[in-house]
Amino acid sequence: MKCMSQVRAFGLILAAIGIAIPCSRIATAQNGTEATDKLIFQEIREHNELMKNLEYLSDDIGPRLTGSDQLQRSVDWASGLARRYGLQSVHVEPWKLAHSWQRGSAQGRILKPVSRSLTIAAAGWSPGTTGSVHGNIVYVHAKNVKELEAYRAKLSGSIVILQEPFDLTWQASPSPESPVPPIQIPEPPPDRMKISDEAQFNAVRAKFFKDQGVAAALRDSDKSHALLTMVNAGDQYDPAPITTAMLTHEGYSLIWRLLQQGPVEVELSLSNSFSREPVDAYNTVAELRGSEKPDEVVIICAHLDSWDLGTGTTDDGTGVVAVLEAMRAIKALGLQPKRTIRMVLFTGEEQGQVGSREYVKQHESELGKISAVLADDSGAGRLSTIRLNQNFAAHRLVDLVLAPMGELNLVEPGMDRYYGSDYASFNEVGVPGFATSGTQPDYYRTHHSEADTFDKVREDGVIQATQVLAGWAYNTAQLPELLPRD
Repeated sequence: MKCMSQVRAFGLILAAIGIAIPCSRIATAQNGTEATDKLIFQEIREHNELMKNLEYLSDDIGPRLTGSDQLQRSVDWASGLARRYGLQSVHVEPWKLAHSWQRGSAQGRILKPVSRSLTIAAAGWSPGTTGSVHGNIVYVHAKNVKELEAYRAKLSGSIVILQEPFDLTWQASPSPESPVPPIQIPEPPPDRMKISDEAQFNAVRAKFFKDQGVAAALRDSDKSHALLTMVNAGDQYDPAPITTAMLTHEGYSLIWRLLQQGPVEVELSLSNSFSREPVDAYNTVAELRGSEKPDEVVIICAHLDSWDLGTGTTDDGTGVVAVLEAMRAIKALGLQPKRTIRMVLFTGEEQGQVGSREYVKQHESELGKISAVLADDSGAGRLSTIRLNQNFAAHRLVDLVLAPMGELNLVEPGMDRYYGSDYASFNEVGVPGFATSGTQPDYYRTHHSEADTFDKVREDGVIQATQVLAGWAYNTAQLPELLPRD
């Protein structure tokens, strides 16, 4: 928008909420905000500790599986850094998971009709096998309980697969002309009944497999170039009913092709372990206290946990260091936001936003005072916009917040709804939860895999993302009112 259109838009918004301010004062406020944003951006550009912090988090601490000692090291590190930056009310907030999980060894091999080694890794919270197990591959394509019954008394000792190989054409043959999906793919509003039915069937199917003596289940990793990916096998941090393992797409596809010709026999050996008792995980919290309305809060957040095949650099180490740096920059400049700006580094995100859901429960009494939440979980590329997740009521005010940030080259806020990270926990209770969004072609090719490592980072992207977080947080804290609920 042009300057005068920004001023007119601001005036209309304020009028709509019953605040009358002369246009001259609106223009002055806009100019003041833009000047402050420029100072913030300059501070981040010239004095940031982004790459140093990210390298330490990635290489020295490494993968940060929820419930692990390495995650606890990262919580202690982030808390210490927040204190060194002079942030206020630095503390951790505990929540419990039923069992921590530790990955052990994993081997796999096709025995018949060919002899071939398989690259394999246990899925999260999968139990191991009892020694080495081998069995015939069975494709179980049942979509409901009635179809599942057709497999009764036919699966003992078998190793099951549940789907055809993924189509990875877009990953295997990337080119500048190829369409690249966004970091987070928009989804339609969830059909709660359908989700419930699917979850119920998955639970029934897993118990059926255990009762029928299935030896293991194999899944396609959905990555090109022999990379593995990681997902959950267990639910709510409990051990999965049967051993579940991820295969490379190439290995899974080979098994599928061989199965079209005749029986396929596979041998597996996986060793994993669980804690006997529940363990604590922690969300890390720090603030810049508001000068006028300290009980009203603007939140910027990321998730400190990661999967454990790589080092969790882009998912979500970049978000973690960006949130910390945004807070540092605002504090270093001596700025005094009207509302409290709070950072939260969640844990348990990779197992279904568990830490942020726990945060919402623990902070139920203050949800009405949270203006909005912005989560950075978008990899290492430059950001192009902020996604509002169908909060149409907030669109005009967010336009106003972003208007002074023109040098960051953001486009119109996106309205598609997403469910892929911690902001969703806030949307579900009516708090505006927004997401950063950008275009990083390699993100889906590497996240959750062995290739999610420090060498994938683009420094210019992380700097710009930090500037977006800091500018958005400060400008939102200065608004005359809380952002509207949708």
